[in-house]
Amino acid sequence: MQRLLDQAAEILQDARDTAPAEAIGKLKEALSLLEAARPSSERDGLMALAYLRLVQAQKRLGNLAEAERAFMLGYSYARTSREDRVRRFAEKLREELESSGP
Repeated sequence: MQRLLDQAAEILQDARDTAPAEAIGKLKEALSLLEAARPSSERDGLMALAYLRLVQAQKRLGNLAEAERAFMLGYSYARTSREDRVRRFAEKLREELESSGP
């Protein structure tokens, strides 16, 4: 299980430095690995991070419906992970999404 988490964390790191369209593919790859791992605080934190970064990439590409969907999942995982850093990131994104709403 730790190997899956480590692989997903590497992919998440790589996705940070790529264009949004390419990042989406990498983030989905990381999510697939994480879905295969047993639920844990660490896994949930990484799932949250992947979904929240997916929000940012989708938003940059103008895919607001996909960004909203990813946000709901990411926010939920951020809450269950109990990782403060990830929860703060989710709250920041929530504020950004609310301020850029219709």
